[in-house]
Amino acid sequence: MPRSKFISDLHWVREGQQSRSQKTQEALLDAAEALFSDQGADATCVADVARRAGCSVGAVYHHFRDKKALLYALFDRMSEQKSATAREALDPSRWKGASVADILHAYLEFSLATARERPAFMRAGLEASRNDPALLEHLADLHRETNAGLTRLLLAREPEIGHPEPKVAIGFVLDQLAAMMKTRLDNILMPTELSAISDDQFIDETLRSACGYLQVPMPKRDD
Repeated sequence: MPRSKFISDLHWVREGQQSRSQKTQEALLDAAEALFSDQGADATCVADVARRAGCSVGAVYHHFRDKKALLYALFDRMSEQKSATAREALDPSRWKGASVADILHAYLEFSLATARERPAFMRAGLEASRNDPALLEHLADLHRETNAGLTRLLLAREPEIGHPEPKVAIGFVLDQLAAMMKTRLDNILMPTELSAISDDQFIDETLRSACGYLQVPMPKRDD
């Protein structure tokens, strides 16, 4: 399935021009992100992060007091990038002329594409918040904010929806899509029959299910 025209210019928001010190800090966070995702925070030491980043151990301690500070910085970076990307993605002006199905298609496509590009991103964030209820709650808040923005976009197109309770149906569909993508991206513990199909086919079939429930037409294909 081709990339949706509504998100053709959308990207995961990251910082622009950086100083040398900021570049070193980002390199350390990138290394920690990969290591915490691959082997967990408990099994990762500061020396591992330094080695992965191509820096000295002293450089790590110059930027971060200890491994816990590195974890919190990693979580902050993830939260900031996720929030900034959501603000850009959910701006109503981006979606002029988009149907309900167009929005759901783009949501599925962008979510899967970014997860494939940075597979360690969310896993590292979850690892960072594993033993901190406040950080876990913040992750939940970010998810709720994204869902609220999507709900507003979809409710603005309520006349398209044939389901008798559009708001309830939208909430159900968003939860369903999130669960389907979670299983798609992490199916080791919950293997499914859909594991063997391509992402394009997964998006198409998931969208067909959501559109059928909401009673809206599937998006038109550009031939």
